Amino acid sequence: MDQRYDHHTAEEKWQKKWEAAGAFRWRNDLTSPKFYVLEMFPYTSGHLHIGHSRNYAMGDTLARLRRAQGFDVMYPMGWDAFGLPAENAAIVKGQHPREFTASARESMKAAMNRLGLSYDWALEIDTSSAEYIRAQQRLFVNFFEKGLIYRDITYVNWCTRCQTVLANEQVINGGCWRCGTEVIKRHVPQWFFDIRKYADELLDGLDRLTEWPDSVKNIQRSWIGRSHGTEILFRIDGEDATLKVFTTRADTLFGCTFLALAPEHPCLDTQELPAEVREFRERILLKSAPERALEEKRGVATGRHAINPINGERVPILVANYVLMDYGTGAIMAVPAHDQRDFDFARRHGLPIRQVIAGGAAPGGSLDQAYEEAGVLIDSGPFTGLPNDQAAARITEALAQAGSGNASTQYRLQNWSISRQRYWGNPIPIVHCERCGAQPVSEDQLPLLLPDDVDFQGTGSPLARSASYMNTTCPKCGGPAQRDPDTMDTFVDSSWYFLRFPTPHAALPFDRHTVDRMLPVDAYIGGIEHATLHLMYSRFFVKALRDLGLLDFDEPFVRLYNQGMVNDATGRKQSKSLGNVVEPFEVIEEYGADSLRLYLLFTTAYNLPLNWSDTGPKDAENYLHRVWRLAHRWEGALQAHRAAVLDAGSCRTEAAHQLRTVMHQTVRKVTLDVERFQFNTAIAALMNLTNVFYAFDAAAEPAVAAAAFRMLVRLLGIVAPHVAEELWAQTGGEGLVVEQPWPAVEKEALLGATREIVVQVNGKFLLTMKVHPDAGEAAAVDAARGHASVGQRLEGKQLRKTIYVPDHLVNFVVS
Repeated sequence: MDQRYDHHTAEEKWQKKWEAAGAFRWRNDLTSPKFYVLEMFPYTSGHLHIGHSRNYAMGDTLARLRRAQGFDVMYPMGWDAFGLPAENAAIVKGQHPREFTASARESMKAAMNRLGLSYDWALEIDTSSAEYIRAQQRLFVNFFEKGLIYRDITYVNWCTRCQTVLANEQVINGGCWRCGTEVIKRHVPQWFFDIRKYADELLDGLDRLTEWPDSVKNIQRSWIGRSHGTEILFRIDGEDATLKVFTTRADTLFGCTFLALAPEHPCLDTQELPAEVREFRERILLKSAPERALEEKRGVATGRHAINPINGERVPILVANYVLMDYGTGAIMAVPAHDQRDFDFARRHGLPIRQVIAGGAAPGGSLDQAYEEAGVLIDSGPFTGLPNDQAAARITEALAQAGSGNASTQYRLQNWSISRQRYWGNPIPIVHCERCGAQPVSEDQLPLLLPDDVDFQGTGSPLARSASYMNTTCPKCGGPAQRDPDTMDTFVDSSWYFLRFPTPHAALPFDRHTVDRMLPVDAYIGGIEHATLHLMYSRFFVKALRDLGLLDFDEPFVRLYNQGMVNDATGRKQSKSLGNVVEPFEVIEEYGADSLRLYLLFTTAYNLPLNWSDTGPKDAENYLHRVWRLAHRWEGALQAHRAAVLDAGSCRTEAAHQLRTVMHQTVRKVTLDVERFQFNTAIAALMNLTNVFYAFDAAAEPAVAAAAFRMLVRLLGIVAPHVAEELWAQTGGEGLVVEQPWPAVEKEALLGATREIVVQVNGKFLLTMKVHPDAGEAAAVDAARGHASVGQRLEGKQLRKTIYVPDHLVNFVVS
């Protein structure tokens, strides 16, 4: 065999052989257990960065393992091709977005293939293709006809740079999620998905996602923000109108001294406003959320008053910069004595402060700050003397009996605005007719495609400037009509794409029978930054499609893995502006794809950030060459014993039996660790096994050496597939490594072997102990408690819980 591995020739050769053999084709084999591996598909930016490489190496390793284990593996890839990234890049390059997207797609696909990723490209999808556009527009019409999509004129988040509307989830720290520009409010017509209909199910369903990171679930819980309280109707004095207020503190209703409205409140659109109010409102609407938060809390009186329904008192209505439309009703009942924010505002504006709960504060005395603790009601009519927690329910009952309020649940989650005033997106399939109103485009007219005669570099909706696109006929009455001028938010495209992969060319959006078999996704890999965007929307889509009778499951993803970022050597995020970007192509060219993959998987745990080291790929290459040198050293044994099997009968010496034991320990560990996404420890086990091989006398037991080495190559094939294939071929192996079954762990070989696990108390290291590989949780915990030092630490303490991590850890949590 060759004395040295040459990655330049080997990688291209084996990638062609895999393709020719159809090695990664999804078989759709109904006789095998299914397994669906998926990474969040990328924007067609034209550039595959090192973070992509880390993400995809993880999914590829798991997919290769599951194929070897006999699963019917579906591992597809596609392109999130619509949206601002492609459109803005095309504008900069002077290209049409369609041309830029096609070029970017081919560039990124070539980079993925150079990494040796085992995608089934027969399942490839592109969200800008006519097939995908048609499928998504059909879903839009389905949602529209079932009342899950509606249009409303409302204040929305507007990015002045991107010239488009943003959903609440796309406003990050007051800035646009894409460009960072501060977001302001604009009053425009918008299409919305009624995601709040599913707020309770989205929230409660998180408890059943037991294999999702707690961090993601907590982010979603906070974003949905369910609050139980009371909705109260305040009649506007002298008008045939009411203001609806939501509060979690109905017990303080007798202390309400004014109402405060958000500047966006629709009540302010219904009449001519005093100049002072109009100017204040317009000034606030031009500010971003962070700017409003930092401003001194100010407001102006509207000149209108409301009637408190509990006592008939007339209170002023103000507009205030600290009230937001994104929670509750956009109107608050202000109780300065029992809310610090209202207290500060009232002091600044000379408004009354009336105490109605007594506890630590002296009733009737002046307050230096709001009293926000529990207590009993004072000056609260028939409710005086009640504990405030009981009074809230009693007051709510009284309001309900009078028709002035009711118990209510409110959510921070807002309905999802999906209209985008940009060109490069899926057109909204709605026609506006003066006679018939909004009508869906008829199915035989789909897909509704983007026109080419559009100047998409101006402001506002580019489609509105194309007469040939906008002018049409009403599908209901046949009269003149206008198409909708907006395109869909790109997050609509990614909210269901995982359903399209099993049948990427189906006339329907997806084939239900196939999707019900292959979904939900078994392992989904992507960044935590999508916790309140893509992941929330995908969960909503699946639940809505289930209720439309199109699916049989409730959640899209069984297991979710959030990979850590790849930073530069100093821990900074990689950025072209900082000049610290690592190019995967350059690393592959110098060290090979397997060295890059091995380095990205081995350096740290999958969910932790990886700080790039220029020596890391070289170190990984050194290990692979070490395996290669071992094969060269053992070449005679490998060629002479091509059919050797590593079983008890083939081992004649104690050293051979020990090698067999270590071999099966390694198979067991690599299998479990990859299944648990612990790639770094799996690779460490392979490195340890290699050390054991170097100490073994192959000349004394050549058949054992040959059989064991081929098992190592099979294990190596899921993390360094090109090297493994070349080793397999050059040492006489038949067929492809990727076609070989995964080695089975022979329990008999493990008898007498032990493994070390760590014992902790309250997360602090105490000792390591040896246990049998097949010892379960009960045996491991009993063994740990049997150590004297552990017993001393637990004596006299309350054991709150015991944490057991198979093969790794027992941790006793005590108080």
